[in-house]
Amino acid sequence: MDPDKALGVVGYVVLTVVLVYLVLSVMGIVKIPWATVGGFSMEPTLEAGTLVVLCPVPSNVTSLLGHVVVYDHYGEYIIHRVIGVYPSGDTYYIVTKGDANQVADPWETPVNQIYGAVCLGVQYIGLITLTLRKPPTLILAIVVLLVLWLVLDEAEKRVNSRDAP
Repeated sequence: MDPDKALGVVGYVVLTVVLVYLVLSVMGIVKIPWATVGGFSMEPTLEAGTLVVLCPVPSNVTSLLGHVVVYDHYGEYIIHRVIGVYPSGDTYYIVTKGDANQVADPWETPVNQIYGAVCLGVQYIGLITLTLRKPPTLILAIVVLLVLWLVLDEAEKRVNSRDAP
């Protein structure tokens, strides 16, 4: 196989995998090792639009005290600081609070609902994922990428046909 063709095929496969992964992660089907701060409850520590990278939950869950975690609260990602950890029965629960909030969250969360602890935050990068969470914007982005892909493919074919003897 021609090396240029092979590279093109690899590029299409990678782009397809990335698009499928993004769609599945935005739909919440695939759990991802990152999240985006969508509100203001963690300011000034984490501003809206900050992309946070998650580390695994440690086996010693009491070490989460004081750390920022991402957890599931009835299908919604919450990014808050752990202010309490306590055992109840055969599991542990955490109490959380947003840094900008005056009071703790009015619920306790079992540790098995924690996706991870925040180990890195990158400002502004998360604005892309916040935008893509809205279905019309996601569909538009996919259509634009597909059109761009087709246009570039056609342009490459034209260039290659001119160069052919």
